[in-house]
Amino acid sequence: MPQLPGSNPAHSDPGPDQRLRDLQRRFRAVSRRDRTTTKLRWAIAAFSAIAVIFVVYPAIWLLISSPWPVATTLRHIASAPNCEFARLVGLAPSRRGEPGYWKHHDRDRDGIACEPWPAQR
Repeated sequence: MPQLPGSNPAHSDPGPDQRLRDLQRRFRAVSRRDRTTTKLRWAIAAFSAIAVIFVVYPAIWLLISSPWPVATTLRHIASAPNCEFARLVGLAPSRRGEPGYWKHHDRDRDGIACEPWPAQR
């Protein structure tokens, strides 16, 4: 039976100590990346939680502190962009102090917002 060579003479095989050091180095690199990713995930989660608090709390406070019922308050907020939206949600025309009244909808400043204009002759 012929004898097989012990190692490749062109590429010397690293010893067990060198293989252990390489393995430890690679493990540290993976662990470092994992720690960085974990910190980033925590930062994103914290930022998201803070953003939700800053958005949700004022919205809830607005709905609770409104003088109107919640559904009417939501319709009032929906009517803010323009008179078409106010008509769509059924709050136009509206008088000052009523839901659906927005100062920027009252062009002639008479206290009635989104009032129908008389037909032009």
